[in-house]
Amino acid sequence: MKYIKHEILRRPLARCTALAASLVLLGCGGGGGGAGSSSTTTTPTTPTTPVNLVCSAGTPSAQVLIDGPLVGKQAAAAIAGCSGPISKLQWTQTSGPTVSLLSAQTQVIHFEPTVAGDYGFRVSYTDVAGAAQTRDVTLNITAPTTPAKAIVRNHQAVRMGGKVSIRAWSTSGEAVQNVSWAQLEGPTVDLQTVDSLARQFVAPTVTQDTLLRFRATVQMASGTDSQEVIVLVEKQDQAPANNNTYIWSGDHVSRVHAYRPAGSYASVLVGCVYEPLLTAGNACTVGRLPLLGQESGGTLPTIEQVMNRVVVSHDWQGANFERFLQQQDTRGDFRRMLMSTTAVVIGSHVRPSFYQPATGAIYLDADNVWMTPAERDTIDEAPDYRAAYTVGLQFQDIWRYAKGSDYYSAFFDPALRVTRTMADVEADLAPLLYHELSHANDFIAPETYASLNQQPGINLNTFVGNRYNQGVLVSDLMKQAYPLTSSELQSLGQVKFQGATATTAQKAYTATQVGALFAADLASDMYAYSSRFEDLAMTVEESLMSLRLGIARDTAFVPRTDTAIVTSDVRWGQRGRIGDPRLRARLKLAAAKVVPWMAAADFDKLPAPLQMRVGDSWRGNLVLPAPLTASSVVKLKAQQADLRAEYEEAGRLAQWARRAQERDEAHQRVERRLGQR
Repeated sequence: MKYIKHEILRRPLARCTALAASLVLLGCGGGGGGAGSSSTTTTPTTPTTPVNLVCSAGTPSAQVLIDGPLVGKQAAAAIAGCSGPISKLQWTQTSGPTVSLLSAQTQVIHFEPTVAGDYGFRVSYTDVAGAAQTRDVTLNITAPTTPAKAIVRNHQAVRMGGKVSIRAWSTSGEAVQNVSWAQLEGPTVDLQTVDSLARQFVAPTVTQDTLLRFRATVQMASGTDSQEVIVLVEKQDQAPANNNTYIWSGDHVSRVHAYRPAGSYASVLVGCVYEPLLTAGNACTVGRLPLLGQESGGTLPTIEQVMNRVVVSHDWQGANFERFLQQQDTRGDFRRMLMSTTAVVIGSHVRPSFYQPATGAIYLDADNVWMTPAERDTIDEAPDYRAAYTVGLQFQDIWRYAKGSDYYSAFFDPALRVTRTMADVEADLAPLLYHELSHANDFIAPETYASLNQQPGINLNTFVGNRYNQGVLVSDLMKQAYPLTSSELQSLGQVKFQGATATTAQKAYTATQVGALFAADLASDMYAYSSRFEDLAMTVEESLMSLRLGIARDTAFVPRTDTAIVTSDVRWGQRGRIGDPRLRARLKLAAAKVVPWMAAADFDKLPAPLQMRVGDSWRGNLVLPAPLTASSVVKLKAQQADLRAEYEEAGRLAQWARRAQERDEAHQRVERRLGQR
């Protein structure tokens, strides 16, 4: 085979003539106050401030656009290459009140000024001819006549074909009654609704870096306010679809850079693992970019060694990932599992997260590592493409990780300005890393490092391809020794996770029927029926979550509903199915290859699974193995005196107590996406 493409399923600047090395530089603060346009059309209209940006002949030119930047609005500056792609971007602030530039390595920076004044910036970059260049821009921020009521986030740059999201906000604290959107400039795009405040679209194909401009008009009880937002579409060719010569055929590869520019592999990282036109033939050899385990000699790598292999779209992603390793990887499990990778790519347009055997790298959705609202603003909100796969089925398999009788992870509504803790990051990132790194250690098991050390001229695509064709991957061995037996669930897995069309018989399956099939087989999770690779990854992930973090996975089958899943009746379910003794032998086989530093006896310590109560709701089954005791009821009565009359009966009080342990009704939204990885 040419290469293995293995996605692990779980986001006018340029009416420029093509002149050598020419550039356009612009500054933008968006529209001011007032009603603005109330149109919801996406047809380009005349902007309130003409752009008039033209690439001139001769030496590279720069032109500054001041588009009414105001205190309280998001301001921006952008740079566009008119004759070809520009690279190695770095923005720095040169004057004015200090602001934070979270997108300093992209073609568009943004910030939210709190005081009026002149804000100066310099951007350094490499032009299409390979020459180092710099440009300067000054944004004059003025105070509005009345305080801003609304703001739009974020000004951004995206390569053509990438998914983009833009969101309007109320800054006055008032409830938003309506938001209307209008496209003012650039090739027309189809604005799709994310929610009442946000829109998304696919960046169009362009012949050169091209500016799109939109205006959001936000209506509140006290009046309306508006702001314009820019999206710079970068001209960057992507690999053609349906062409297996290319590793990224049909995929969108976004702009990224080495987190540590002085790191030992910084000069080759992006070209080896996330170059759009990378082919199986020009994939990097292990001599050029060896596995982390080869560099560390098969011993526990240092955090420094890991971070030298991190690639990001925004530097805050690398900083948060490093902090995670420092604080949450005290046993070294993640670093040991990372030894089977060449790099860690974290991106605002990576969705869903996946592992790519051809490059030996893992690719992580940045939505798993954000901590501040400003960091989250830089992440694409495009939904996971698998959301439509289950249409027509009469059942839903749902899951969650539970910590005691509570959720392990919380849902953070994207419409709210919230801050997360490192514990929140761990709840998202720990199971994700255990999962994706299980894939890495499946394809390149630690026992193979020695043979790779003898072949510095081989690329991983060839090495992994040989192991794949010979059927000696860890997932192959587990399947051969302890196969899953349900043909019905194997077929359903292709529908749910790979997009196959459901048959009439499959559409008729009830939650009770599918639950019974699942209970009789050896899978730890329904996702195991996606492929043998996912079977192995789920097996290892769930066992390590339980043994290392004390977190149990709940799995259940409920009737399909368009309303809140949390109120659906469970027809079959278990907590901690990975502890079922029938699964122990296959788990130990996988663990011996994937996490060989752990003793086989460790897996005998997994707690026995707890059966869910059939007929009780998914929410109700958060408390296992039984409802609250009499003493707990007494305590709750004392704490909630105002509810005594309503909850006289112990059963009703127990039901309320379970609901009281929910973190927020917003969990209902995330439950609808259960099963997405």
